[in-house]
Amino acid sequence: MEEAMRSGSWARRGLFCLAAIAAVVAVSAAGASQTAKPSIVWLEQGAGNPYWEAQHKAAAEAGRRLGFRFKAVSGNLNPQDQANIMHQLVDQKPTVIMLNSIDPKAMAPALAYAKQKGVKVLNMYGVDGKATASVTFDEIRTGRVAAKVTLGLLKQRYGSAKGEVAVLSGILGQPASDIRAKGFTDYMKKQSGVKVDAVQPTNWAADKASAAMQDFLVKFPNLAFVYTLSDTLALPAANIADRQSKLCTQQNNWKQNSSCVGFVSADGIFANQVKDGKFFATQLYSPEWSGFLFAQLAYNLAAGKAVPKVTKINAFLVTPQNATCSLKMINDMKSHMRTFPFGPSLQAIAKTKYHCPVLDSNM
Repeated sequence: MEEAMRSGSWARRGLFCLAAIAAVVAVSAAGASQTAKPSIVWLEQGAGNPYWEAQHKAAAEAGRRLGFRFKAVSGNLNPQDQANIMHQLVDQKPTVIMLNSIDPKAMAPALAYAKQKGVKVLNMYGVDGKATASVTFDEIRTGRVAAKVTLGLLKQRYGSAKGEVAVLSGILGQPASDIRAKGFTDYMKKQSGVKVDAVQPTNWAADKASAAMQDFLVKFPNLAFVYTLSDTLALPAANIADRQSKLCTQQNNWKQNSSCVGFVSADGIFANQVKDGKFFATQLYSPEWSGFLFAQLAYNLAAGKAVPKVTKINAFLVTPQNATCSLKMINDMKSHMRTFPFGPSLQAIAKTKYHCPVLDSNM
């Protein structure tokens, strides 16, 4: 009898332990579900570009601060590959996909598939209504600011708003390229004395920029300035002009060489060339600042917070007047990324933290 009672007692204890373990497992599972980090994937155009790599590093830093898992994936610089990879990513059920599209038209079916499967998409560098939200630089503004800077240089050179200019663009049909060029050409078309000789796509490739510049120098002997949509195009093109003794610099301009060609650029990856005198201006897109901001927006989407359908941000104009303090800001973002106070705009950071002149406030 005593043995039976003892056996019953152990049975009851066993059942109690099993119930307790089950409760702990259930609570742990619920807690894990509640605290699981969102998964955010950046689907890039390709790999090996230092600007993209800097952006991904900053996005990973945003993940560290905000609490999400992050990885970047290459689209192999091929629209169809990128679309196929997008399908594969959707099937893996990340919380948000950040998309830097090569060809928006080619991505349309993949975006529809993401929506069907309930995967949120943050479209970058363009506005796409099929995405959950979009974030883009105001590319029309970038082109317009470059045009105004170039017009001022033409006035210095010729005494009035006249002369010949050309554009080295990126990929034809890509919003970041087409619209950034359009802002410049539309503004210049309103200037009766200015002629836009050519808008030449380069596929964002340095060798194509070099070849196009060689062609410009032959075809357009009166070319005064070239607007490049990226510093990565400006530098190789400027080197071609320099080899032929036709490069305008801040130190040796048209006063010393009447046939020289000057460069006004965008994206700011080689902003040091403004301080050194090889470029007359660029506009900072800051891969560190933009990478952090884009990832922060993606996290807000993942967390279910209100995110505008379209977010537009502004590049920051760098000229000889503010190049030194701009470079200090740029270098601090790179070297102190883990502690840098990434703010709402480059203009705000430059003005408040670095007391740097903001030259594009009313442009």
